[in-house]
Amino acid sequence: MKFLLSSGTLYKKSPWVVAEIAHRVGFDGIELVLGYGFQGVNGEREIKATLKRGTIGSIHAPFYRLKGWGTPFEALQKTITLAEKFKIPLVTFHPPRWLDLEFGFFHHLKQVKDFQERFGNRFLSIAVENMPVSHGLLKIGTYFLSSPDALIKFATVHNLYLTLDLSHLGTRETDFLGDFQKIMATNRVKNIHFSDYKDGHEHLFPGRGHLPLKKVLETLKRTHYNETISLETFPREIEGDFREMTDRLTKALGFIKSGIEHQPRYSPKEAVYGI
Repeated sequence: MKFLLSSGTLYKKSPWVVAEIAHRVGFDGIELVLGYGFQGVNGEREIKATLKRGTIGSIHAPFYRLKGWGTPFEALQKTITLAEKFKIPLVTFHPPRWLDLEFGFFHHLKQVKDFQERFGNRFLSIAVENMPVSHGLLKIGTYFLSSPDALIKFATVHNLYLTLDLSHLGTRETDFLGDFQKIMATNRVKNIHFSDYKDGHEHLFPGRGHLPLKKVLETLKRTHYNETISLETFPREIEGDFREMTDRLTKALGFIKSGIEHQPRYSPKEAVYGI
């Protein structure tokens, strides 16, 4: 199993700095989110710099328009090309958002009969992520494939793997554990975005919300889940001076490992602060 730190958790920092911090705290690498820092660049220089400081275990395709990356489907293709070139084993992308009129993106996705055959290989997996529903009483899904059933069906028909975002799943505020187990039962989950949720607030620090995260970890341990878990919180959940930030990251990683491993491994403080 791999434990990654999403670069989105520390999005104000360059990805190579995030990779260094992740390594020193005890993560196995980072999930590189292609966001604002990749405007107008092809990403190669940034990835090379990041790989000099740590490991990239997953790469997340842009989920909003970036200059020079083209349409959402073109951006996904460019992300896959980068993953192949730099031997990054997993690509995650968001499904189209109908509220943003991404009908063309959805059309292109539906034309791909088998994502692993067309884009993946035995070293590279392509995964689609479950998305949140709107806050409030109506719980409207603003994305195509908003429901777990629709996402599972699409992934099965088009041979896609899944990235399971716990916070996004929590926004449904229905049968969280039932939906979680249903998605895990597909045996398609390659990555779990780990964070908490409460009352309309997503990507909270583990334990600050009301999701049954300990039961999630118990289930993963019992079912011998052996893929990736990525800590992905909002930056404000981790922000502080360097000591506070690394303490919080160490605590979050310890929380995850304590539910999975018999003896959780913690990074020595002196190694963390010696960055």
